[in-house]
Amino acid sequence: ASAGHAAADKLREDGCEELAEMVDEVVESVEHALGGGGEMDVEEVEGALGDAKAAAAKLRAEGKEEEAAKMDEMAAKLEGALEAHREAEERKQEAELVHAAAEVAEQAAEVAKAAGEVAAKLEAAGNKEDAEKAREWQGMLEGGHESGEDLEKAAHDAHELAAKLRLEGKEAEAEEVEKVALMLDGAAEKKLEVEAMEKEKEAKQGMKDAASAGHAAADKLREDGCEELAEMVDEVVESVEHALGGGGEMDVEEVE
Repeated sequence: ASAGHAAADKLREDGCEELAEMVDEVVESVEHALGGGGEMDVEEVEGALGDAKAAAAKLRAEGKEEEAAKMDEMAAKLEGALEAHREAEERKQEAELVHAAAEVAEQAAEVAKAAGEVAAKLEAAGNKEDAEKAREWQGMLEGGHESGEDLEKAAHDAHELAAKLRLEGKEAEAEEVEKVALMLDGAAEKKLEVEAMEKEKEAKQGMKDAASAGHAAADKLREDGCEELAEMVDEVVESVEHALGGGGEMDVEEVE
């Protein structure tokens, strides 16, 4: 913003009041977007970034290269602020994912233990075939490679086994199996949440890679003197980065 103020002052000294006012408006939008000390409004910062770039282009068209360079400086700082914000959000989400994955592992260990205990009780009661099913759930959970879908199927099978035992008049065994079934329900739900978080992370990384490739393409076009094509690519990259902005849940319509 200080570079913008300096540019506006210089334009006024040169008698370019209209251009100075345009720069003042850009500076105000930047200061408003960054001011207050609260959480960054990503859309507002992106708007200020677009204004700064447009102002730089207009100043260059008017032959004001020095002032245009100051607008470029503002734009670069805004881009840096947006990138820092995205990185901070990504680190926060990564920490949430690690925490959620640890909870899933802990929950799986608890369910595995419960399944093993139920298997032992069923074996002691002479229900060897049913005990084998509980051992399968235990083994799956102890292996650590179960998916949310695997857990959902195990929960479904456990509920069915509990219902079967009740029909056979084995109420005590049915209650024990039902407890495991409910634990499997909870484990499946949590695992599916973690899997969704992992897929979201992968999707965002793919978009970041696409934006990076876009920046490289725009730079190459400028080196080749194709400014109009470079600006077109920049617009595409900005839309990708806007869809990524804020670090929150991905806006599918915006990505499409």
